[in-house]
Amino acid sequence: MNLTLLLIIIAAVAVASVGVYGLTSSRNFVRQLLSLEVVFNAIILLIAVMLASSPGVATILLVILVLIVSGEVVVIMALVISAYRSGKSLESDILGEEGV
Repeated sequence: MNLTLLLIIIAAVAVASVGVYGLTSSRNFVRQLLSLEVVFNAIILLIAVMLASSPGVATILLVILVLIVSGEVVVIMALVISAYRSGKSLESDILGEEGV
C-alpha cells in the first residue's frame, strides 16, 4: 500500500472519530444527526480507497452510496421537523421520553 492511500485512510479514521465524538457528546438532535452524516462520509471515503484498484466498480458503488445518503438526509429532515412540531425542542432527552 502506498503512502497516499495510507494518509487517506488515516484522514478517514480521523473524520470518523470526530463524528463519533460529536454523536456521543451532544444532546441536540440536529447535531447528533450531522455527526452521523460525518461518520457516513468517512465510511464512503474508506470504501472509495478500498476500491481504488477497480475504478468502474468504485464509481458505481459510490454513486449508489451517495443516493442512499441523500435519501437518508430527506428522512432525517422529516424526523427533525416532526420532532420540533411535537415538542418545540430538539433535545434528544425529550425524544427518548415522549417519542416522535
